[in-house]
Amino acid sequence: MPVNVSDNSSSLSLAIDARMAIKALRNFQRNGQANELLTRAVEDVAGSLKALSTGGPLFANLSPTSPFESYEQFQTLQEVQTAFRDNDVEAKLELVTKSDDPALRQKGIEFAILFFSALERRARQKFNQSSGSGI
Repeated sequence: MPVNVSDNSSSLSLAIDARMAIKALRNFQRNGQANELLTRAVEDVAGSLKALSTGGPLFANLSPTSPFESYEQFQTLQEVQTAFRDNDVEAKLELVTKSDDPALRQKGIEFAILFFSALERRARQKFNQSSGSGI
């Protein structure tokens, strides 16, 4: 099946959004304050994972700035979730923004950095495969 420009740009866009989330997570680790970008990123990913696991509507509860604009992006997210072999990915991600316990929040941040790093890596792999030249 031929790859079109939109498939290619979807992967690149997802990789960039994941990288921005990682930077926001590291900043949160340092100064203890989550910015709006981080909160939206975690909520969008957790909500999307819930929709994927329950069969709910994929685009229903996303913020207007969500990185998930195409089916390919949801597919990449699902591939990464599957690679983690963890049924509680959403709950672990939600610890970042919803936990009042600093130790649990720190565990959530560490997990989220790993998860978003894997998401960025997988999106870049797809971009590189589809473009033939890569980043």
